[in-house]
Amino acid sequence: MGNGGQGQPVAPAADAQAGDVAADEEVATDEPRRRTLWPVASVLAVIVVVLVVSLVVLRAQDGRPRAAAGDVLDHPFQEDPLPQAGEVLLPWARLKVAAGEPHAELPDLLGAPAPLQAPEGGSFVRVDVSLAEDYAIPLTAVALPYSQETEVVLRADGRDYLLSGRGGIVLDPGRLTPQGGSRWVAVEGEPSDMEVRVTVDGVTQVVDATDGSVEAGRAADLAGIPAPEELRDAKGTPCGAPRTLEDNRLTVVYLPSLECRVTLVLGTPYVDGLGWAESGREFVVVHVVRPRRVSLFDPTRDSDSWDTDLRFTARLGDAAPVGPGVDVNSLNQTPFTLQSPGDPEQFVFDVVQGQAADLTFDLTGEARLGEPFVTERRPVHYRWILTGADVA
Repeated sequence: MGNGGQGQPVAPAADAQAGDVAADEEVATDEPRRRTLWPVASVLAVIVVVLVVSLVVLRAQDGRPRAAAGDVLDHPFQEDPLPQAGEVLLPWARLKVAAGEPHAELPDLLGAPAPLQAPEGGSFVRVDVSLAEDYAIPLTAVALPYSQETEVVLRADGRDYLLSGRGGIVLDPGRLTPQGGSRWVAVEGEPSDMEVRVTVDGVTQVVDATDGSVEAGRAADLAGIPAPEELRDAKGTPCGAPRTLEDNRLTVVYLPSLECRVTLVLGTPYVDGLGWAESGREFVVVHVVRPRRVSLFDPTRDSDSWDTDLRFTARLGDAAPVGPGVDVNSLNQTPFTLQSPGDPEQFVFDVVQGQAADLTFDLTGEARLGEPFVTERRPVHYRWILTGADVA
């Protein structure tokens, strides 16, 4: 027992000694590891500094010219369509409009750098404007050539950059060249607040570059216009038999010469040459195939037929047309106009939006006997009335 009691205190001392040796070994092991990590970190830091300096030097030595803020570039590089496109309604077409993020460089050309640098401290922004698949909206005009112009502007951090015009995005219903397209514009800084603004005759639609949302304003009413195919398939409305308002004792030689047929009634907020209708009002466009020449005779007398000099006029309710009638075929010079057979005449009315009214046509003038040496004249007046229900 005594010998065992004397030997027990020795074990803890040996354990402590072993622990000290292990700790010394661990410290000895960590020291080389720390000595190894510090040189690695130093080398990495030096590499980063060298790369940054090299990049600065390379940029300083870059001999490419710099674009000026506002330069619009038709960069020949195909990319996927930009996301977050918004729909913009022109009086003749539906568009998809989008703007991308700022880029420090233009895309490479087959591995080679683009020929231009961004403005000092600036960047490039891509803007896409393309026709939608079902793009066509019937365009109504009162004369040629078209007077409307479409302006496209990128607003970036409060500054405007014009994208339309020469060398920019083309939007012109009078041209058969490709419409829209993709352009890069050089801008100041790296803007974070961007929108694309499309303006026609003072009405601006705004596309938010972040989510593609659109503020359409007055142009929103263009969405309700039927497609050109629907209008072409419309059967038209016969005017019916006219009333004779002059007791001239003359009879029509050929009754079909008095036929009248309405081929189109279209409500629209915009007419090229007139601009946008005022708020709460709209333009109503009417196409009518009208009598051109009417031969008359007097059944009480055995005489030659009477020639006529007649004028055709129209009214919608109490409203007179905003201008004289126009031959529709004289306006059908582009794919974006309304094609209508039968040589119709066009009348445009400025009326309260959505208000139904009777449509009245008058054929007035005189009949003359003995052309070219006129011996007798008689007044002529025929009238057709289509009720508001028939016109709608």
